[in-house]
Amino acid sequence: MAHDIPKIPSVTSFDVAKLAGVSRSAVSRAFTPGSSISEKTRKKVLIAATELGYRVNQMARALNKQRTDLVGMIASRMSNPYRSEQIDALAKHLVREGFRPMLFCIDEDMDEEQLLSILLNYQVSGVVITSDAPPVEICNECARMRVPLALVDRIDDLPFVDRINGDNLKGGRMAAEVLMSAGRRDFIVVQQETIGYSGAARIAAFTERLSQEGLKTRVVNVDANEYEGGAEAVTEVLKSLDQNLGVFCPSDTVALGLIDTLRNKHNVRIPQQLSLIGYDDIPQASWSFADLTTIKQSVDEFARVTVELLRERIRHPDAKPKNKIVDVTLVRRGSV
Repeated sequence: MAHDIPKIPSVTSFDVAKLAGVSRSAVSRAFTPGSSISEKTRKKVLIAATELGYRVNQMARALNKQRTDLVGMIASRMSNPYRSEQIDALAKHLVREGFRPMLFCIDEDMDEEQLLSILLNYQVSGVVITSDAPPVEICNECARMRVPLALVDRIDDLPFVDRINGDNLKGGRMAAEVLMSAGRRDFIVVQQETIGYSGAARIAAFTERLSQEGLKTRVVNVDANEYEGGAEAVTEVLKSLDQNLGVFCPSDTVALGLIDTLRNKHNVRIPQQLSLIGYDDIPQASWSFADLTTIKQSVDEFARVTVELLRERIRHPDAKPKNKIVDVTLVRRGSV
């Protein structure tokens, strides 16, 4: 025998307004970040909403505004500690500013049309695309559809699109100067086969700074990514141990693979036999097994700047594109 499930009457903004003794527009403003409303009125509305079990109907609000408060975050290689930190910081800043983040983790097999369909069907307020993902076609399509777009650690030159990059020139030069100041005169840089824009820029700045002092850099190319790439570079690094060696890895994950393998499989003493510097300052860089000197990029500052530019792009969609550079700093530890 079937049982009828009793329907729970839905609570509307009118019910909240009536209980709180305010207008319906005051209820709307109470749930809209940044709106003009006194703290006393906001508290009255929130107390009434809690008592009634009221929840804002975001989809209905989206229909009225012709957009949602959703922001699409597109990323790949989330196993990379820096990427996961970056996305975590970005999501928190978006929520703090009244947006609701949607994360899309993509790979080479991702259907670009499916991703675009999801983004556009949800009427997202904007999109943030990080380094390594996705193909440039998605960036082009978002720009063509005038979806507010912020590119993090990318070089794509698109109309009405803002870019946020770390100061790769400063960071690469700083890495070279740190190794030179440690007395090193022979240099290796480890370069991944799938290196992105930021990594390539850091390496270029590193080698250029050394060439200004008449010093040469040998590039060791590795096929693997992340930790495995650093481990793969060990064979070539070992050939230069007697040449006063300084090594630069344009990401900490590569540096960790190198330093771990050198110490634990080949008993190389660091920094006595070579100096090693990484880039990003992921949490693992400070762990005792690594004690890695590195160039720090603040994920929190990246997130703050990204959300600030995205909000401005939403407000002023026809404004000239902005390029923001986030500063980097040196973190000294025991590998140099």
